[in-house]
Amino acid sequence: MRLVLSVALAGTVLFGAPAMAAGPDYGVTPLTKADVDFYLDILRAAAAHNAHLTGDDQAAVALVVDMEKHPPAVPTGTPTPAQMQQMIRNAKLAARAAELASYDEQIAEQRGVQARYDAIKGEMEGVVAIAQGMGASCGGDCGGSSTTAQIARGKQEEAALSADKPLVTPHIAEIRALKKQIGGFMFGGQ
Repeated sequence: MRLVLSVALAGTVLFGAPAMAAGPDYGVTPLTKADVDFYLDILRAAAAHNAHLTGDDQAAVALVVDMEKHPPAVPTGTPTPAQMQQMIRNAKLAARAAELASYDEQIAEQRGVQARYDAIKGEMEGVVAIAQGMGASCGGDCGGSSTTAQIARGKQEEAALSADKPLVTPHIAEIRALKKQIGGFMFGGQ
């Protein structure tokens, strides 16, 4: 499997094709072990990066943590030039903190697999939420005025979810820990 993937990737690099397309519609196609491993590999790389921040990256995280604990006062009057400089620096640091909180997306982009990662990430996060009791599926018939095609798709989604849960569930603790390492400093660590 890895040899085939390596050959496919080498071919796309040599011939200039996109590195990887999004792949199948994971809403109706069950995830594979390779999909789960791919997702975890990117999360692990992002968590490793964020575990060793220095300089402005470290200052960005510290600023966000401090602002969560001690929200800044709303300035009154016209800010001084020094206050404006600090506000601009804080805005840049906050923007960087937001990038760090979603560093997995940057890694996927750097590797040229953004579309595939986003497709798998969406399904993985949905499965994790449902496995933890934070979501539910209506089994293809959610009531209302669903068309036959919508009901059929819902049943396909339910079947894919049933296949995905046993594959994803053993990794939930690791996924939660990695996501906390990547962006746990944002929004009070939620």
